[in-house]
Amino acid sequence: MNKILNISTLIILALFSFKVFSLESTDILKTKILKIYNKNILILDRGVEDSVVKGDHIRLTAPNGFIARGICVKTSLRMSHWKIYRVVRPELVSKDTRYTLKSINQSGIPDDIVKYSKVDFSKKYNDIKEKDFDKQLKMQEDRIAKYDLPESVNLTKAFKQKKDKGLFDKIVEKTLDSKQAIIDISTTYGNIFASPMSFQTRYKQNEVHYGANIYNVGQKYRYKIQAIEYKKRIYDEASGQEYNVNSSKYDFELQINRVTEDLSFISEARYHQEKLGQIYFPYSHTQVGVLGLRYHFWEENPKSNFVDISYTPVFESFEYTKADLSGIDGRQGIRHKFLFRIYSDMSSTVHNKTILSYSPFSDLASFEPDYSDSDINISTEFSYKMSKQFFLDYKAEYLQEDFRNEVYGTRANNTIQTIKFRYEFSL
Repeated sequence: MNKILNISTLIILALFSFKVFSLESTDILKTKILKIYNKNILILDRGVEDSVVKGDHIRLTAPNGFIARGICVKTSLRMSHWKIYRVVRPELVSKDTRYTLKSINQSGIPDDIVKYSKVDFSKKYNDIKEKDFDKQLKMQEDRIAKYDLPESVNLTKAFKQKKDKGLFDKIVEKTLDSKQAIIDISTTYGNIFASPMSFQTRYKQNEVHYGANIYNVGQKYRYKIQAIEYKKRIYDEASGQEYNVNSSKYDFELQINRVTEDLSFISEARYHQEKLGQIYFPYSHTQVGVLGLRYHFWEENPKSNFVDISYTPVFESFEYTKADLSGIDGRQGIRHKFLFRIYSDMSSTVHNKTILSYSPFSDLASFEPDYSDSDINISTEFSYKMSKQFFLDYKAEYLQEDFRNEVYGTRANNTIQTIKFRYEFSL
């Protein structure tokens, strides 16, 4: 009798342990995809022995970023079946890559996905047996090894030459990839936008603006090109006069993504001109940053969910009307641009972009930052998705331009509130 009770106790404890020891929120596992079925069902090489149980909720990422989220629908000793959803980068889903599986059991599961945890899949997707697991995994590892290394690896001399590449050659190899550039450029989006109202504290400005941009979220190469035209009406308290202001801004940004696991190269070019009555400030403002570094703290979606920080030394040429209106003056130097960005999806329809920029100036002779001559820009923007392609954006922004105060004696800071309508489309 005691023996039967002991066996029963062990069975109960085993069942209890099976339920309790599911994936913890801190669990991170390396995994491979053994098979891909229709309707986004995957078989991964992780199972009960790795504490994976039915209903577990995970995030799947590749070396180049976030892939998808998934819920476990079936487990065996060394394999598990997953329904993946919110597939951001379908082009990265492959049997020829090692992935990172991270538990997100603490996160909510969409209602239309929860039902998969309640369906009995025990009699489905049985074409890979436990006894065939080792054979399947061996084939997978051989395929990944062949995928990761060039075909010429079989030639000892060629392999040694590849191993002996210097740091510079390795960086060039990671940076330049014409085939990937063509693929990345093909995933391009466009925006057309217009702001019917914008209010600024400096000069009590009222503004309307319109513009367009194109950008992509490629695996290796990411770029953005933007043009904006501004029409402003300002009131000068000193003279009691009103002025019409015309302004143009053109921007270009390029990111060579993940030169290392966490670092990317960035470049930028900007041009700005603004005329206020008889005063140009600036007459011509050009900024060119050839090479900067961006550190990625976290990235789930390169378009809408990430946190990063960057530094770019930017060459600046600034021409403007002299305070006495006697002509055009100018200066050249370096802006040390520090940029911190947080992009996050707050819900399925609301997105936030928060950006902090700090850029002290230095002349070309010293290259040392002059912190009393800095540009500061702090902004947060909320976007509401009205339909699949139409958005309503609200942006609150704080600006500080010390050089404007130095030249004209006007206030250096300015706050701006803007509402705009935006139409986004895929090219």
